[in-house]
Amino acid sequence: MKAVQRWFLSDGHSCDDWKRIIAEREIDRVILRDYNTTDRAALAQAMRDFSRHHHVDFAVAGDTRLAARLNCAFHCPSYQLSRLTSQPALRRGRASNDDSVAVHNETELRLAHKNGFQTVLLSPVYATNSHPNARPLGVLRARNLARLADTLGLRALALGGMNEAAFHRLDPDAQLFNGYAAISAFAGTDKL
Repeated sequence: MKAVQRWFLSDGHSCDDWKRIIAEREIDRVILRDYNTTDRAALAQAMRDFSRHHHVDFAVAGDTRLAARLNCAFHCPSYQLSRLTSQPALRRGRASNDDSVAVHNETELRLAHKNGFQTVLLSPVYATNSHPNARPLGVLRARNLARLADTLGLRALALGGMNEAAFHRLDPDAQLFNGYAAISAFAGTDKL
C-alpha cells in the first residue's frame, strides 16, 4: 500500500482560510489556484513562505513565470497543456520533477507524459462544485486512466469530489492512485 498524498488546491471563492488549512490539516502540497485574485504574486509568495514553514510543498497553477520566480513547482491546468512548450525557456520545454498537470482523458495523459510531467491529477473523478458543468470520469474511467499513468511511469492523484471516504471508495488499497487533491475536503465545507 502506497502512502497517500493529500494536496490542497486553494480557491478564493470557496476557501479563503488557507493558513488554517496548511497549519492544521495533514496535507503534502498546496497548489495556488486563485487565478483572479488581486496581487496574485504577493499571495503566492505568502502562501509559499507559510507552506515551507509548515513543511508543505507548494506549487503555482497556470503561471510558469511566477513559479520560476518563486522557485517552486508549477501546476499546469489542462487547457495550458497543449501550449506549454511555447512558454519561453522557464521550463525549457519540459516539466520539472515537481511539476504536475490536470488531465481529463487519455489524449491529455499522453501529452502530459510527452511533456515530461511525472505527476498527473486525473479529474474530475466525481461531480464537483468547483467545475459543476464538467462530466465526471467515474470510477471505471478514472481507474483505467490511473493504470495507463502507471504504465507510462506517472504518479496519479484523483481530483474532483474527493475526500478520504471518496478516495477509499475509488482505490481502497491505494494501489492505483498516489493520493488525491481537493478543495472543500480540507476547507471543512465537504458534503460527501
